[in-house]
Amino acid sequence: MNPIHRIQSVMLYPAARVIVTAQSEYQRLKTLGKAPKIHFEESYNGQPIMLLALYQKGRLRPDLIRLLRSAKAQGLYVLGVNTLKVKEPEALRGLIDCYIERSNFGRDFGSYKTGFLHLFSRRWEGTCSRLVMLNDSVFYSSRGLDAFIGELATSQTEVLGGTENYEIEYHLGSFCISMAQNVLQSDRFKTYWKGYRLTDVRPVVIKRGEMKLSKTLKRCVSMPSEFRAIYSSDRFLNEVRLNPALQDVMIRDSRTSALVHWPRFGTESVTKLLAGRFIARRFSLGEKVDVSVDTPVKELNEEVLLTTRDEFARYLVRHVPEKTDNIKELLTDAISAVATETFMNGSQIHQNAAVLLEIGLPIIKLDGLYRGMFNNYDVLRLQKKLNDTEARELSAILMERPFGGSTLIGWKKAAFMVGLI
Repeated sequence: MNPIHRIQSVMLYPAARVIVTAQSEYQRLKTLGKAPKIHFEESYNGQPIMLLALYQKGRLRPDLIRLLRSAKAQGLYVLGVNTLKVKEPEALRGLIDCYIERSNFGRDFGSYKTGFLHLFSRRWEGTCSRLVMLNDSVFYSSRGLDAFIGELATSQTEVLGGTENYEIEYHLGSFCISMAQNVLQSDRFKTYWKGYRLTDVRPVVIKRGEMKLSKTLKRCVSMPSEFRAIYSSDRFLNEVRLNPALQDVMIRDSRTSALVHWPRFGTESVTKLLAGRFIARRFSLGEKVDVSVDTPVKELNEEVLLTTRDEFARYLVRHVPEKTDNIKELLTDAISAVATETFMNGSQIHQNAAVLLEIGLPIIKLDGLYRGMFNNYDVLRLQKKLNDTEARELSAILMERPFGGSTLIGWKKAAFMVGLI
């Protein structure tokens, strides 16, 4: 953001906060007393449950149909809660077992609350072996989807998220969390949902919803190791160091958008790490060899296109006078270290969308372009990892909402830039 826009946002922030809060309270009053409507409900027989929070009007997106078909094929009971209305609810029979529509207030956590309260009222937690909690803020690719849903539905880990997030404080992404029966039955867990107060104010939902939910779940598990993410930083560190192809993916497909402050992976960062650690000055008869900590290559102005790890290795060998047999090992460790440090910054699913898709995560956050985490180049790199149909589905959704900092004006822009909307 340029200085003028920054000043404008700061000046407009108080008004933006008042407006956003007032809108939320107006929506609360508008929906007060409107009970959720259960369109249909099949009998429940103790199978794992998928609780899906929806914001769908008219009909469901194709990727959600893929998700539901995968869930049903694997024997899950699907409890769908929608804050909008579909044209033909009965058409969802066979994909959704219990379909509820509720008033549009409270964002995804409002739908989660409706779903959990319904589950508790039916006492399904007494027989449900596992619950998978998902929402439609992500795109569901067929690439690895069945295996992903299968792992969430059958894992023995008490609380298992799809991805983790280090931003503000450590928590699991609330768009994908799976939990065991002992968690569902916990009084602490039930108290959290019964006491959760709905709001449309985004940062309040993040704090009161996503972050407090993770804190609650941590208190429900039997030991710390029972609270983790499938695609954790630890898993990534150990995969990237053993997989040269994944190192190539980091070089080619890492996030390029510069609209957020999180660091980006680049070969220059790896070169600096090697220079600071392994490339030293050497003196002979008072003459300094042209290799130093600050200038690890002979021609600093030379520009070389590096798209793979092997090209990177050849580049380093050409520019360091004395070769070492350890160059591959050193380069692997340096790429892995820098890549993992980058991986851990901010929201992992936004920061590492293409990389996570490559290693098996079949979901992509749909606000990536809007929030500035993606640019159009990043969208194109994601598309290359999908089949043609799904690539077009994804880009159509992403491109509907370009970067808010460029398209919004006035108080809305100020609210966007500080995360109020």
